[in-house]
Amino acid sequence: MKLTHLKIIASGSTIEVSNYQDRPIAYDFKIPKQFTKRKRIFVIDEETRLRKLASRESSMKRAGSNLRRLINCNAYRWIKPDKPKPYLPTFITFTFKEEVKDFKIANPIFTAFIRRLNYELTGSEKSFLRYVAVPEFQDKNRGGVIHYHVVFFNLKHIWKDKLKEIWGQGIIDITKIKHVTNVGAYISKYMSKDFDDTRLDGHKRYFPSRGLKRPIIIKRELLASHILKLLPKDRIVNYKKYTSKKKGDIVNQQYLLKKKESIFDIVPNLNELL
Repeated sequence: MKLTHLKIIASGSTIEVSNYQDRPIAYDFKIPKQFTKRKRIFVIDEETRLRKLASRESSMKRAGSNLRRLINCNAYRWIKPDKPKPYLPTFITFTFKEEVKDFKIANPIFTAFIRRLNYELTGSEKSFLRYVAVPEFQDKNRGGVIHYHVVFFNLKHIWKDKLKEIWGQGIIDITKIKHVTNVGAYISKYMSKDFDDTRLDGHKRYFPSRGLKRPIIIKRELLASHILKLLPKDRIVNYKKYTSKKKGDIVNQQYLLKKKESIFDIVPNLNELL
């Protein structure tokens, strides 16, 4: 087990720094096998109910944060093969015209659509598209039909009518994202607004394609301290200090670099230090 007062999470041009001022947090520890098997205990009382609600709320917040970071890691990070410039992130909603309310039906249809779209764009069955998809139920008053919100990170140009034809299930709505640096914050709130929908319990709140870039998490205190000194103070866009019952006083800072910059531009030799 190791201890640290600093944690840095770098997601594309967004860098989050957590400073645990009162006591360090532990990481790199292994839980003995005898403690990993949980016994299912069914107790119905108010304290248990509130604890489960708090745990569920915390889980939903983590899922939303993970989605935001994943989007930021990949927005503007995929380069066009014929031009030295990145693809623009593309936000698309895919709707079923029929009353598809079961993930066992909807998910295979969506997966088959991605395969068809990939082949249309590349002429190959090799996976090319990079995206994050969020399934969502429509308003209960509209019958709870499933639809998908998808952020594509390397979608080649395709006419809307052709895309709708390949989807073949209903209407689509397309938004190109051009002048937004913190894309994750821009659209993840919209994509994760229904994460607490109990109809999603037992299903993934979001699912990413293979091959996506992932956040860089740094917990080694000496390295984190070194990086913190190099981060440009004029790029701080959010500062928050609060107290946690378990972790004491915590200071969170968020840095927002230029759209195409990353932590590797701030710490050029970072790969050697990780």
